[in-house]
Amino acid sequence: MEHKRLIELYFEDKLSNEQKTVFENLLDTDEKFRTQFELEEQVKKAIISTKKDDLKEHLKQIEHQQANKKATKYYKIAIVASLITCLSIVGIWKQNQPISNDALFAVYFQPYDNIIVPNSRSNEIESPRVIAFRNYDTQNYKIASKQFADLYKNTSTSYYLFYQAICELQLGNTDKSIDLFNSHKQYSDNLSQHRNWYLALAYLKANDLEKSQKILTQIISAKAYKYKDAETILEKLD
Repeated sequence: MEHKRLIELYFEDKLSNEQKTVFENLLDTDEKFRTQFELEEQVKKAIISTKKDDLKEHLKQIEHQQANKKATKYYKIAIVASLITCLSIVGIWKQNQPISNDALFAVYFQPYDNIIVPNSRSNEIESPRVIAFRNYDTQNYKIASKQFADLYKNTSTSYYLFYQAICELQLGNTDKSIDLFNSHKQYSDNLSQHRNWYLALAYLKANDLEKSQKILTQIISAKAYKYKDAETILEKLD
């Protein structure tokens, strides 16, 4: 039986006893199978998380509409309906569905660590740079992005471009993030190889698969930052 079908049956809870034995043996002995299974598991969690977030947002909208009003029968029905819809979407999720670019992005994207002004350096004066990176560390990405833009304008220091691009990617402003990462290409600094990874993810998010695959291939060829993850993403995009 194909490995992909074994994984599908696992998530559908339809493995026979014999298939379970084969499945568990592959997890223990086949690194490629284990990597594929772990990715599928991560993607499933990402999709479920996304659906939960959508539900939360929908319920917030309902609550806002019902503000300062006594709960009505319609209000209760709406909440139940939303829950049923969400659970239904999650319940019918199948492994043989194509993995969306958004789901792959959600699995692999994490904002890059602040390596410029670590929190431990509490003795540094409260400069605009310190404040910008503090906002970055506390996930105030919209404010941090504006501050990084101002700092780059005043100093032309390359790493501000990189971190601003990360902020915009986190905020969902993919095209702006791509422009910033491409602007960063004029510099060769300690963040250059990291930039290529995030630029590949940004193109993936933007559904520009040709450019994403080209950069991922370059990352793999150079065995650069995140090249193992780049290999896995390319396999999923084939």
